[in-house]
Amino acid sequence: MMKRIVLYVIICMIAGVQLSAQDLTFKDESLADVLAAIRDSQTEYTIHFIHNDLEHLRVTAHIKGKDAQKAVERVCKGQPVKVKTKGKNIFVQYKPEKDFSDKTIQIAGSVRDAFLKIPLKDVKVTVHRMDSTVVVDSIENIDIYGANKLMGVMFYANVKANPREYLVHAQLDGYDDVWQKVTITNPKEERVGAEIEMRRSRARTMKEVTVTATRIKMYYRGDTLIYDATAFKMPDGSMLDDLIRQLPDVTMNDDGEIFVKGRKVDELLLGSRSFFGGNKRVLMENLPYYTVKFLKAYEKQTDKSVALGYDVEPRQFVMDVILKDEYKQGYIGNVEAAGGTEDRWLVRAFLLGYADNLRFTLLGNVNNVNESRHIGEAGHWTPEQAPRSMLTTRSAGAEIDYHTDEDKLQETFRAEFTSTTDEQTMRQRYEQFLEGCKPTSLTESFNRKGNRKLKLSNTLAMHKPLWLSLSANFDYAHRDGSFHSAFDQWNDSLTASQRLEGMSEGTDWNVGASIYGAINIGGKKQHISFFATLRHDDDQSAQGSRYATQSLRQTNLQHNTNDISNQSTSGRAQLSYNKDLSDKLTLKIEEVLNLTNQRTHDYLYHPDTLALASQLDALAAITDPSNSYDAHHRETANTLAVQLHKSAFRSLIDGGPVGSSYDKYSVRLEMPVRHESLNYQRGSLDTLAWQNNIFLNLSGGYGFTFDRDRNFIRISAHHSRYAAELMDRITYRDDSQPLVVKLGNPDLNGKVESGVGVSYDYGFANFHRHALNASGGFSYLHRDVAQSVSYNPASGVYTYQPMNISGAYNANVRLGFDQAIDEKRYWKWHTDADTRFDHAKDHAMLAGMTESRENTVNTLTLHDGTYVQYHRDQLDLRATGDISWRHSEGRMYDFSTLNAIDFRYGLSAKYTTPALAGKKVGGMTLAADATMYSRRGYGSAALNSDDFVLNASLSQPFMNGKLILRLEGFDILHQLSATNYVVNAQGRTETYYRSLPHYLMLHAVWHFNKNPKKKK
Repeated sequence: MMKRIVLYVIICMIAGVQLSAQDLTFKDESLADVLAAIRDSQTEYTIHFIHNDLEHLRVTAHIKGKDAQKAVERVCKGQPVKVKTKGKNIFVQYKPEKDFSDKTIQIAGSVRDAFLKIPLKDVKVTVHRMDSTVVVDSIENIDIYGANKLMGVMFYANVKANPREYLVHAQLDGYDDVWQKVTITNPKEERVGAEIEMRRSRARTMKEVTVTATRIKMYYRGDTLIYDATAFKMPDGSMLDDLIRQLPDVTMNDDGEIFVKGRKVDELLLGSRSFFGGNKRVLMENLPYYTVKFLKAYEKQTDKSVALGYDVEPRQFVMDVILKDEYKQGYIGNVEAAGGTEDRWLVRAFLLGYADNLRFTLLGNVNNVNESRHIGEAGHWTPEQAPRSMLTTRSAGAEIDYHTDEDKLQETFRAEFTSTTDEQTMRQRYEQFLEGCKPTSLTESFNRKGNRKLKLSNTLAMHKPLWLSLSANFDYAHRDGSFHSAFDQWNDSLTASQRLEGMSEGTDWNVGASIYGAINIGGKKQHISFFATLRHDDDQSAQGSRYATQSLRQTNLQHNTNDISNQSTSGRAQLSYNKDLSDKLTLKIEEVLNLTNQRTHDYLYHPDTLALASQLDALAAITDPSNSYDAHHRETANTLAVQLHKSAFRSLIDGGPVGSSYDKYSVRLEMPVRHESLNYQRGSLDTLAWQNNIFLNLSGGYGFTFDRDRNFIRISAHHSRYAAELMDRITYRDDSQPLVVKLGNPDLNGKVESGVGVSYDYGFANFHRHALNASGGFSYLHRDVAQSVSYNPASGVYTYQPMNISGAYNANVRLGFDQAIDEKRYWKWHTDADTRFDHAKDHAMLAGMTESRENTVNTLTLHDGTYVQYHRDQLDLRATGDISWRHSEGRMYDFSTLNAIDFRYGLSAKYTTPALAGKKVGGMTLAADATMYSRRGYGSAALNSDDFVLNASLSQPFMNGKLILRLEGFDILHQLSATNYVVNAQGRTETYYRSLPHYLMLHAVWHFNKNPKKKK
């Protein structure tokens, strides 16, 4: 009996050893299959589990020398399951971290031809369980168009978020059916991808086939919108700005700001790197279009975010210019020379070079044209946008940009020199609103300014192991000028006249250094940022003037010579703590310290001739003490701010992966504590003034989407308080200029403002044939600072004093709409309408009144601009219309209602003829724009006019497009002038500026490049 027991124990031990010694290896296998393998490899334990619940969980493990219980615990470790052993039974139960029974997850995918890689329309897509049961039947396809081409076909289907496998079935006549497995492994995800490629079901033999390749102009890669520049046919001689204007869904305004699908581009990059300090115009106007391979629009992480490894700042929306490979080494450049009638001329040159990890840029420009707009762009030649002076520019610039591999270290040095001569001729009519009196004045002036500037800057940035940026700059400017003007003022009759002439000179230099940095600390997504800067400014200026004044009472001749010195040293230090509290929710605590020390010396002398201070002797004897002062201003400002910010993702393709981030909500609370003092000495006035201020400023916003992200609404609000200028609170009197007196106000308080804004955007429509966006805002001034004016009709003297007003406000509403009219999108309609209401309040009174009265003027401005455009191949036509109506009403009893209307209409065209047969050179490009500008309701009869502005150009390329000759005619009928119209509570101002004269100009442009030879 004992022998049998011993033999049984030995057999059991051998069986146990055989089990524990068995090797099991698993590589990315489902947990269900792993448990089944362990169960079948032994007989000691029975393992219980539900196969369908565990098949989506993946296991990679090697098991050696473990019994079944320990083996099960090993493979289940870290999985959302519960393991329990009762006797010889092991129970494994799926326990997800969260109940996802009510949650859905989106299967998002695209359909295309497997060989041609082009999107396929009208594909029937269904989703099945693994047993072929249909879950979602006949999913609607979404066709994405751009530039008259089908860019992609997307489909989206919502299924239960439970982990399991599905089959996506695609069917299309002429193609083999496709069954593709999609596995949901993480229920927390919002979507899983399914890219389907379909193959032709059979091949046909054809006698002859002609294949014409058509390049897709735009497409998405992930969340990046890519424009294929080689797919656009541009006239020879076109530059980057011409190419950008042709991109679908891209617009550019008169200031050179670029908008992609209505969203403003923050920076224009070259090869994913900043270019010439972010100056868009330098790149757009000098880089030939034929060097560009792609233009990409995407949200870019800031250098600080890249260095820290996650988004610590809002991403920038950028447009990235990617050059063709052959232009990424060597250099490219162009030289342009032009001459024309009316003594107009232009010469400029540009050189862009590349070497290993190095980019350099050289540019030069001399011209007296002061014009960067392009003929053939209707709507850009408005009187409000016309140049307001005759500007001659001489400039040169250079930039060297070096970076190591992976951009761990970046060095940028930039030098710029600019010399300008600016001559401005102006005529202004001003009508003041007073009860019982409406003094009107007319000013005609000529002003010449010369300015020579030198700017040097250097930036060194390091990205590892922390983000650190060091920068230094030095600026120097020398300026001079001369001026003369004629001023006449009348009520019922002429009350005052003044003739002024003078000259000025001055120098200004400043030097500064800054350090920025950030480093990760402690736990995940937690960092500290710091910033410090020190700057010194020195401004020396002098002016000499001769005033000849005549009023009803007397005639006076006065000479003024001003000697002004302003020296300022300032510093700023900032420290902030940032922590991600949860997914996309960030807390920021910020401390900012500002220090300012400023000394001002402003002295007035009365010599007996026109001269500058440096040309006079015995200055003390001719000093005007009541209008000369010394001031020493010191300020310490400390601001503590707390900000809570949460971001979210907005899909622009019906829940698809393409979209952008936005502020879900943000709240910022600032508490500035400010102390400033002013030592002020003026004549017999010698005082020390000071003020302490503690404010609480609050701002916030909330954004949300609905209807599958198609609609986006954002609401924002703010309340801010500002201190009054301490200089304005000094009790002083300045009568240095005849007919003008300035007073201080010791009772002056600062500004208090509140505002709200709301915007709406129908973004999903951008991928169809229409787009809609709207915005509105309201700003209320609880307290504002205005310049109260008192008028003496007997002497013609105006007296100004800062005073507080309350109750002014303004409101505005804007609506923008784009519509592709035809299916192929050759025709496009755009309209942009806006409305603004200004409730302006100010102080004004006649001399002799005991106190000033508040003037109130309400101005309603209605504006609508629209155009219809046809663009196909080399032909571009646009018809434009625009109208603006300004209606003003005052609460004074004798106020006359004012109505001013500006409207325009016109046509622009641009066409490039086909190249001649057998010729490599491109065709001729013709461009023209013709617009009628009309004005009505102005007080000055000269401005109530109809001006027909006509511009035209003709260009022809030679030598394979390397040489371009272009003949341009600007304002051929000599009708253009610059005007400005302003109405507020004090009066109506109408201003006319002399613009560029009409002229013809012939341009010659030479493009060249040199690239290193490829190694054999």
